[in-house]
Amino acid sequence: MMDQGVTESPKSIPLEIPYKDKPNEGETSLEKEVDLPQSNHSSHLWKKPKLKQYWHDGVLYRSRSSNNVDISVLFVDLLYVGIIAINADTTIEDPTTDALLHFCVTFLPTWKVWSDIAILVSQFEADSLTQRSIVLFILACLVGFTTNINSAWSTTYSQLIAFYVAARITVVIITLVLAFFIPRIRPIMLLNFISILIPIAFWIGSCFMDSKSRETLIWLAISWDMWGSFVTVLIVRDIPKVSKSLGDKFARVFHTFPAIEVEHRSERVGAFVSLVFGYSVVGILYQNQGKFGINAFYGKAVLGLIQAFCFNWMYFDVDERYQVEAAHLARKHVISAALWFNAHLPFIMGFTLSSAALSRLVVAHDCPNADPERLMPTFAERSEAELSSGLRWFYCAGLGIAFFFMGGLAVSTDSMALEG
Repeated sequence: MMDQGVTESPKSIPLEIPYKDKPNEGETSLEKEVDLPQSNHSSHLWKKPKLKQYWHDGVLYRSRSSNNVDISVLFVDLLYVGIIAINADTTIEDPTTDALLHFCVTFLPTWKVWSDIAILVSQFEADSLTQRSIVLFILACLVGFTTNINSAWSTTYSQLIAFYVAARITVVIITLVLAFFIPRIRPIMLLNFISILIPIAFWIGSCFMDSKSRETLIWLAISWDMWGSFVTVLIVRDIPKVSKSLGDKFARVFHTFPAIEVEHRSERVGAFVSLVFGYSVVGILYQNQGKFGINAFYGKAVLGLIQAFCFNWMYFDVDERYQVEAAHLARKHVISAALWFNAHLPFIMGFTLSSAALSRLVVAHDCPNADPERLMPTFAERSEAELSSGLRWFYCAGLGIAFFFMGGLAVSTDSMALEG
């Protein structure tokens, strides 16, 4: 029953689970876990890609080795945290509404590239030098994108978009290669191919327009990048509710499509969030040159540490049950699962912006017992007598947004639990 790189083993274990996303109520789906040989070909130049898990006619097939974590993804996380740190630090240099807009425009594309890498590694197995070289090339594009953030709105916008488009075109090529080597998922991969090309056209078009006119194309491109694939999945999944005959045709064409390993995905998101919390801790560190280091600077740094500790505690300890439930329930509740994953984006954006503002708040000499001469020259230069209203808004609003969407993570998981 399994072909194209996924062979069914006599030891496969079918597990019946309720599948709420099928058109007819009361139907069930089978989850089949299959023994596959372990990949040990990272020294090979090329290896034919294989599906780690996929849906076929309402049955989820999963490899027993699908939970293996690719080390290259961990390296991507480290690089991406550095990228968002540069982005946030650039934003707080001039804390205005324009700076906030630029922060969003440059943050979202890098998030999309990070998500693409995580999803591809989760869905497909191709542990070879070619795969790692492709990941390295995409990371090089991200580095090029980041080096052009600071002057993007004056002189380097075209370079910024060129690096991002290069990363997305790489994903386009990967999609075509997967469609060629795995025919059973060719229809859905070609649909993804078209979905990726649409925002690329918008991004390229924005390079030939003036700064005021390009914003429309930018937000059209970002909107499609963020939610275009989700819309296509909903269309394929829910078309039977609109027309049974059309639904039957879609079922014959899109009978097989890759599945996301939700346990792997939730673990990757959790690991990335921990790195974001680590960035907030780095931001509060400074160097003292006074004889007695217990002062207002130290007090504000400790308060920032307590804040990061509490966020980490709430996310990983208090809400640990939500993380576990989400991994098991996300397969059955597509919309709630999508909300759970997507709520991390504004949560991380808000917390990152708040942490960047906090780094300036700690060294500000805007209160008693905060003499800037006690700071080392590097930090004394950043010390301000009074925080601007923009920095205050970035810190307070960013923290509030992070709290709000952390609550949204819990609500979405409760929704999945109630539906289940």
